[in-house]
Amino acid sequence: MASTVTPTTLGFGKYGNTTLNRSLVTIFSALSLFGASVIIVTYITWKDIRSTSRKILVYISVADCVTVASYLFGAWLPPNTDSPYCTAQSFLATTANMWSFFWTTFLAVFLYLTVARQRLRLAKTMFYGFHFIGWGVPLLIVCIALKSNILGNDRDIYSSAWCWVRVENYHSSIIFWMLITGKLWEFVMFIIVIVFYSLLKCHISEEIARNERYQMKDYSQEAAKKATKLQFVPLILLFLRFWGMIRFYIYITSSVNESEPIRKFQVFLIYIQGICESAQGFANFVLFCLFTEKFHSNLRRAMYHHWPKCFYRLRWTYKPEQPDTSYNSFLSVESNSREMNESTSLLRTSYHTTGMINTTSILSNSSEDGSIP
Repeated sequence: MASTVTPTTLGFGKYGNTTLNRSLVTIFSALSLFGASVIIVTYITWKDIRSTSRKILVYISVADCVTVASYLFGAWLPPNTDSPYCTAQSFLATTANMWSFFWTTFLAVFLYLTVARQRLRLAKTMFYGFHFIGWGVPLLIVCIALKSNILGNDRDIYSSAWCWVRVENYHSSIIFWMLITGKLWEFVMFIIVIVFYSLLKCHISEEIARNERYQMKDYSQEAAKKATKLQFVPLILLFLRFWGMIRFYIYITSSVNESEPIRKFQVFLIYIQGICESAQGFANFVLFCLFTEKFHSNLRRAMYHHWPKCFYRLRWTYKPEQPDTSYNSFLSVESNSREMNESTSLLRTSYHTTGMINTTSILSNSSEDGSIP
């Protein structure tokens, strides 16, 4: 039987709809829209960064673009209204958020299969399933929610200045729809990303130790430096989504006896959640573009060819790339080599002349080819 208790947390609209919170959501959504657009445009423009892992990042960026665009729209809707515009914004944001959750999960699985397990064919086969599940399942769930009249104004009880699941009274069906339209998949994503990135990190560490035994310390140090970036992927993801999860937990455990400090903490969380959940696209841009050497190289090349005066004013240097004649060019291993380079672009695999996998070269080359850290 549905509970009749109405938590005191209901009614945070006056904080979520303040000019300050709306402005913060607008600023960080605009930054994310810019960052996600750069990821998409550079993938289309620069052929040398077109890898499978980068393609998944583009899919995540498409989802981020839809999400933050809907946040920008929802942040300036009239407060505390259940208009069709609010429902439409909720539909777009909920669908795009789930797209992002699914494809972020798939990226972790894909990288583990191609890099740690060397199961390229399996990963490629699963990729078709990723498309069906990653795009189709979220859309189906949200269409059912729309037909059930679930989407709408949530009074900023568990969001910040945008619409999600309509709140009328506190009952179990609201919690069910909150789980099925986002929070459940978000939690599953956390677990899978942490597990698979940890396994991938362990695999890299083992290969680095093996290379050091073969007195390849220079390559191992470079690989260790690149591998450190792997740790930031789940950490940044957890940090950005953590605040919304706290608010969800407070909502489902709240009661009429909720303390005043908890209510004040909720107000603080509204602002932090608005910033962090609007910043996912910008965080991906910083991590996968600004901290990637290949992005810097391609940017210098573009500036050098199209805006030479601006290039020299910035005192940049640019050297046209020469064909690689070192043993790193052993990447053409059998007829499958090009596809292996592409699918393991995060940690691209090269082979030592003795046949030993050299993960250090994997990491240095993969970071340079502009894919995931």
